[in-house]
Amino acid sequence: MASQKFNYFSFLFLAIIASVLSYGIAKIEFDNDTSRFCKTAQDKDLCKTMISGVTNWHDAIGEAIKVTLSLAEELKSQNDLIIPVLVNLQPGKRDSIQKTCKESFETVFDMLKEAQTALAAGDNGTLQTKLSAALEAECVDALSNAGSTFPLANKAKELDTKVSICLAIMAQNETFVHRELRNG
Repeated sequence: MASQKFNYFSFLFLAIIASVLSYGIAKIEFDNDTSRFCKTAQDKDLCKTMISGVTNWHDAIGEAIKVTLSLAEELKSQNDLIIPVLVNLQPGKRDSIQKTCKESFETVFDMLKEAQTALAAGDNGTLQTKLSAALEAECVDALSNAGSTFPLANKAKELDTKVSICLAIMAQNETFVHRELRNG
């Protein structure tokens, strides 16, 4: 009878150990998944694509900024393509939209460059500020109000989405840091 109880408790003990180990392995696999950096992003698939292969927050935000900066640079160079697409608008309105987009793309580009500098310096406060300032929707709004749905307008929307993903990744770090501080 005693050996039967011993076998029962041995089996129960092994089951508990197996459960704990399974949880630990699942947690390790989850921790190696880039999705942990994209929890608060609206477009999780795009976020995962932007930061594919990263293993830590610093690399995730750095890669997201780099990808977004590349698109901002591309849009800056294509600003002259706006006027021909808006031929149905009055010249003053076309020029106004082009100027708005030029300034918007330059602002986003400059803020992302400054965000990279802040990241390299470990200045998360400035990083957050620069990423927030890069969330510039004026061009998207101007093109949308003009009824534009051409590829450049879609890229401008994509730029805003990518900047918001950078902010979401930043928020993930802030959440993690606060949780770590609370747990001591």
